[in-house]
Amino acid sequence: MPWLDAETVEQPTHLNADALAAPPGPAAEEPRASARLLEYRRGGFVAFAAHATIALLDNPVLTPVPGAPYYCLGLVAWQGGQLPLLDLHALLRAYPDAGAPPAGHVLVLAYQSAPGRPLEYGAVCAPWLVRMIEVADSQQCDLPRDSDLWPWISLACFEHEGQAVPVLDTGRLFGPPP
Repeated sequence: MPWLDAETVEQPTHLNADALAAPPGPAAEEPRASARLLEYRRGGFVAFAAHATIALLDNPVLTPVPGAPYYCLGLVAWQGGQLPLLDLHALLRAYPDAGAPPAGHVLVLAYQSAPGRPLEYGAVCAPWLVRMIEVADSQQCDLPRDSDLWPWISLACFEHEGQAVPVLDTGRLFGPPP
């Protein structure tokens, strides 16, 4: 048979066990978690676990509190109660910021002061857009070095659009000191 000469016959291909165990196709997608991304100062971001973010208030009425720490702008009314309102920019810089944007929006956050305790609430200034993003373990990175407080108030840190974004622990942010 002239059409079955040695040049046209394919030689068998040898496959190893690894190639047989993993069928070809798209790689499994990395699991992701939802987070709320908050720009607390121009170009500076923090994130909160999505389940800790409760509400976004527009132009809340603030009640000043004499003797409050420099980073607490006062109390904001929410659901019949008063919540402490923190300015993260002032807190992380360790002094008040006279040029800080007004608290046009406020993000209400939930926390527990201890495991098994009921939820409590606090609020942070949200001078710019708050948005939901998805984060994967592969985005993990080191905390920024621009504040000594990051290790005390952060659970983790991830890279987003080339920038380190600490994930804040609302219990540490609002709860009693350790």
